[in-house]
Amino acid sequence: MIKEDVKQQVKDTARRLFLTSLTYKEIMKIKEENLKYWQENYKYVEAKYDAGLLAKYDFMRASSQLQSAIADYENAKANYEKSIEDLKRFLMIEDITPPEGNLEKLTYNKEINIENNTALKVINQQIKVAQQQVEYQKSANYPSLSAFVNYQANNQVRFPSTSEVWKKGYNLGLSLNWILFDGFAKDSRVLQAKIDKTKNEITYQDKIIELKTTLNKTLADIKALEHQLKANEENLKVAKEALRLSTERFKANIANTLEVLESENNYQSAQLTYLNTLYNYNLKIFDLMNLNGE
Repeated sequence: MIKEDVKQQVKDTARRLFLTSLTYKEIMKIKEENLKYWQENYKYVEAKYDAGLLAKYDFMRASSQLQSAIADYENAKANYEKSIEDLKRFLMIEDITPPEGNLEKLTYNKEINIENNTALKVINQQIKVAQQQVEYQKSANYPSLSAFVNYQANNQVRFPSTSEVWKKGYNLGLSLNWILFDGFAKDSRVLQAKIDKTKNEITYQDKIIELKTTLNKTLADIKALEHQLKANEENLKVAKEALRLSTERFKANIANTLEVLESENNYQSAQLTYLNTLYNYNLKIFDLMNLNGE
């Protein structure tokens, strides 16, 4: 059971590290898209500035925003690469395939049985071992009968004739060992074994209460995060549309650089907020799976 619990912990840690790497990969992609946007914006502003259609301030702001986008992307890239190193170290594999695919909302088994929890199984096994110890201590002073048989050959010298006589034969014997009184040592050992068993039983019940509490809290968190995800999705749609409109207004000389900057920042913030909520949601699903011994 201990081996099963260790395997469960290893599996849980590995999938969390994988999820973290995949999340950092998505953040890097968002920062890369943001960088491309500001690269195109810089080219557009630069052309208008060179043509004398924009003030120097607008050109300097576009340049500054581009440099910020480059720094953000490099930072996101570094975080992703470090997460891969963490995964490699944990798996003790030098060459691994980087996480593939997109970060998606995980599903979970709604039929949760906390008795499948590996930590609980370990405690339950300890109770069984403790019961075996109680039975062993109870029988410690029972009479024990042992038998032995052997074959011997020896020579004897007879005096005063000094003649040698060889004798051969089997020896058979029985030995009875029965401790009639040991100063109540047996009772003390039995009592201690029972106390150890009781402690394990209390630990088992306490663990059940802890797991049930954790389960209820986790389910409540998942429900709240589901609502949060829906709200984030709507905010993301609104921010994306606002950025599209601001970009068109800027190209039509209706909006200024500041409005576009604000719209792009809002859109990127909405993307990262949604991604962070999705990441936390999936972590809660892992918590649920771990409770269920999956």
